[in-house]
Amino acid sequence: MDIVKSIFKRVVGGELVNKSDKYPFMATVWYLEGNKFYYKCGASFIGKNFFLTAAHCLKGRDLDKVVIMMGSTNIRTMPLNFRVIRANIHPKFEPSSLKNDIAVLEVEQDVPGPFNFPVKIPCNHMKNICYNIGHTVRVIGFGKDNENNAMDHLSELKEIDIKVKSIEESRYHRNLISSDMFLAGDIVNNLVRDACTGDSGGPCLKYIKGNWYLVGIVSWGNGCGRKRTPGVYTKVLPFNEWIRAICRFSSCSNH
Repeated sequence: MDIVKSIFKRVVGGELVNKSDKYPFMATVWYLEGNKFYYKCGASFIGKNFFLTAAHCLKGRDLDKVVIMMGSTNIRTMPLNFRVIRANIHPKFEPSSLKNDIAVLEVEQDVPGPFNFPVKIPCNHMKNICYNIGHTVRVIGFGKDNENNAMDHLSELKEIDIKVKSIEESRYHRNLISSDMFLAGDIVNNLVRDACTGDSGGPCLKYIKGNWYLVGIVSWGNGCGRKRTPGVYTKVLPFNEWIRAICRFSSCSNH
């Protein structure tokens, strides 16, 4: 499988988000190309002026041409935009295998009060409930709804519930899936549910005790919506200490 062709491929079979304030932490990464900004990846607001995304979304990019936009379920009407001043790509990120595919982005100012609702990050004591095989997680994003769609992304935010899968349930070779990754997908009424192009870097969530927790980041996959090739996600929990060292606050509780 050619991973390089698949990294920006990773909601198929999802539903439109019908409440504008349902996921206030959802953010997007845009690149300046020529004289226009283009949407490229999803991201998650984790507190103050910090966002979490996939490392492959920023690798090799000129930060002077990267902004974060957020504040709407419609990608064309986002009221907030921030210039990215620092991209903390994980030091062990491997572009070829996409191991440690995680990055903390720092923007020029704190997210203002009306939009200051960061997603929670799971702490170490939650490791036994985040990635259990068969458990349901939710992916949200602006990615296209099938891999044959000519558009790179959709205008409206979509959500989808999928299940954590084992390597044995997939066609992936065991060597491709490292300990910092997990698989998730589902089949409902014979239709595959998956993430797709444009969802990269966006959140994979789990609802725990009344709160949304960011358990994963959309990373890569072999196409979109194909049977036995679920999406591959970066686990967030193992990177808690690294995130905390950068953000200088408890990433688990968002204080």
